[in-house]
Amino acid sequence: MLKAIDKFYKLDEGVLGIVRAADVYAIHVMAKIRKTEPNMDSIQEILSGKKMSGFNLIGTTYKENELELLEKEGHFKEIGQQIIVAAHTALESYLILKFREYYSFLSSHCEESFIEETLKKFKFRSLDDFKKAYHKFFGIHIPSFDFVYSGTDGCNFVAKDSWEALNLIYDARNDIVHKGESMNYKVATLMDSWYPFEFVRNWVPLFDANFNMFIYEKKESKLYKEYKVRAIKYGVLNKK
Repeated sequence: MLKAIDKFYKLDEGVLGIVRAADVYAIHVMAKIRKTEPNMDSIQEILSGKKMSGFNLIGTTYKENELELLEKEGHFKEIGQQIIVAAHTALESYLILKFREYYSFLSSHCEESFIEETLKKFKFRSLDDFKKAYHKFFGIHIPSFDFVYSGTDGCNFVAKDSWEALNLIYDARNDIVHKGESMNYKVATLMDSWYPFEFVRNWVPLFDANFNMFIYEKKESKLYKEYKVRAIKYGVLNKK
């Protein structure tokens, strides 16, 4: 069975392909808005996978009037929303497969056929479903797992902690899929889709490494110990 983290990296590479395509498109759109020629050297570097333009990363790349224009005309809205949906897919796929991994490991004393039949009964329809199942079966309280991440001025992806960031991504994805567009989270520039994706790219490997160490080796990393303090504060983990 393909490991959850390996499947995530495969999906991650696919999302990066969309990001690169959006980046090239952004260079052309912004050149048209600024009445200049597209920077072909930057385009070649993006296509070769060597770099990404500031249109994805840096708020000061845009002038204030350009940010207003982009929000009004929605040049990056559709492609940005699809990047968020793809990022959500990679994240959700990881959480489902990781649940299977941990459940199979902790149930290794049982027959494999029993484990497989039991796993079929789990349905994950929301972020809350993951929160409940991970806590019930593994003692992992996902809202307590947090790390320091940063954005940039002008980007709409702002959250007080990792749990709020995950909810922003899930809510935006659900709106896009079921209502046709994100209702509460604005996607005006490529930064508004890149930073949710980058958050997922950071959150998943950190979650994987730190909880693997605890589940498989009964060891506590520095980040796990910080998580543990928050979980105790939440009242979902006993102090030992």
